[in-house]
Amino acid sequence: MDNLTLPKLRDTLAVRPVLSHGDDFFIMNLPLRPGAKPHLTYPFRVAGVICLYCVEGHLDIQIGMDTYHATTDCFAISLPEDIISLSWAEKSVPGKITIMAISEQMLQEMEFDRLGALYAFRCRMVKADRRTMILIHNYQNIFRSVIGDRHADVTRSLGYLLRSMSIELTRIWDRMADQDSLASQGALPITRQFIALVARFHAEHRDMAFYAGRLGLTPKYLSAVIREDTGRTAPEWIAEYVLMEARYYLRYTSLAVKEIAWQLHFNNQMDFYRYFQRHAGLPPTAYREQSQRFISPGIPSE
Repeated sequence: MDNLTLPKLRDTLAVRPVLSHGDDFFIMNLPLRPGAKPHLTYPFRVAGVICLYCVEGHLDIQIGMDTYHATTDCFAISLPEDIISLSWAEKSVPGKITIMAISEQMLQEMEFDRLGALYAFRCRMVKADRRTMILIHNYQNIFRSVIGDRHADVTRSLGYLLRSMSIELTRIWDRMADQDSLASQGALPITRQFIALVARFHAEHRDMAFYAGRLGLTPKYLSAVIREDTGRTAPEWIAEYVLMEARYYLRYTSLAVKEIAWQLHFNNQMDFYRYFQRHAGLPPTAYREQSQRFISPGIPSE
């Protein structure tokens, strides 16, 4: 699955941003009108960070393997490598979300801590309180002022501001996240790092030795830690991410099974066929036939 750049995401939404800086940053309001074609129901991944604030309405947000039901004042974050899709829970009721998107280049400018973010935002959604909304509103006003000045160091200034906001959001998330609803990454640093590596490398590497080597551990020890912390084995986590990618290609693209096997770095079509059937319980061709009956509109396939 290819990452979407911010310009492509912006073009897909077809809504004029209320605030933007080149191809590296934008804020826009996305309305939902009853009967209108919904946006972003197609699974996608953005080369950057997306912050979603539900202004009104009811929204289901799928981020990775977790689904969150957002209502008014819910705040969600999608990190790099996350696969995300949105669906309106009540299509007959008007709704609106505010989207803030930050590119990979801007993340580098703000010295974004990816591993720290995986832990801080392990639950990708919280219910925002009044203090949080005032804070976000104030930052938005500062963004507008800095971008409006159009001076030579706008990118650097914006990077500093976004870094400051990310620090504040990390603190707020830690205070507001419901500990009972945390995503299944668990609390151990080893597990957090393992999940981060799997999210990034699952297409190229399905063997435990690779991940154990990156973490400086033996496969046996890593497997024991993951099972203890999540209740699932490390190979199950790897397979889940591989299947998530495979299902995307089967359901939303016209790629042949042979091409999908190549995209996911299988040696040949038959290896992919056996792997998918073993872990998904049915052949890839059967999954494609079943799932394509229910495709929702969204980002068009490549």
